[in-house]
Amino acid sequence: MKKSSVSAQTITMSGMLIALGVILSFIRLPISVVTEITFTGLPIAAGGYLFGPWIGFVIGALIDVCGFFAAPKGMYFPGFTVSAGLVGMIYGLLLWRRWWQKKDGRNSLLRNGNKGLAVRAAAAHFLKTALISLCLNCLWLSMFFGMDFKAVVIASLPKELIKFPVEVCLIIFVIRLVMIIYPEEETLQHEK
Repeated sequence: MKKSSVSAQTITMSGMLIALGVILSFIRLPISVVTEITFTGLPIAAGGYLFGPWIGFVIGALIDVCGFFAAPKGMYFPGFTVSAGLVGMIYGLLLWRRWWQKKDGRNSLLRNGNKGLAVRAAAAHFLKTALISLCLNCLWLSMFFGMDFKAVVIASLPKELIKFPVEVCLIIFVIRLVMIIYPEEETLQHEK
């Protein structure tokens, strides 16, 4: 029988992050009809950091689906599920600690440490903001509400600029917290 590459511990932690994401999806700070501030990206970033891009994708997508069905707001639109999954993939690609561990004893700018984490978190959140929030989500909103794409982007841009530094700091804080609660040595022992 082939050994599964996903452990029970990974499934359990992913389930807890999905549950936390669903709970955080209830906290919405509306700015306008099409824009709002949410905190569901924090458990998605933690999932990407812990488990990488593929499980990060699943965590993001499931948070979106479960959050919608827990508290429906309008009609379900699968584009936002794809966007949430891609957010998890972006965070997994740039934050996954397995890829950034010190293997040769050197500590470069992108490796472990406070500066490396800050650079990777800012880069991941910048990609998320540029590609997902300002491109894909604005496309989905323009399709869903029948609005002009450029108008949605222009309406979303100030919100994204205001949220950017705050969310990067929150992501760094959450990942530092995860590092304390779930040390790297413990992960390495379970993955071997």
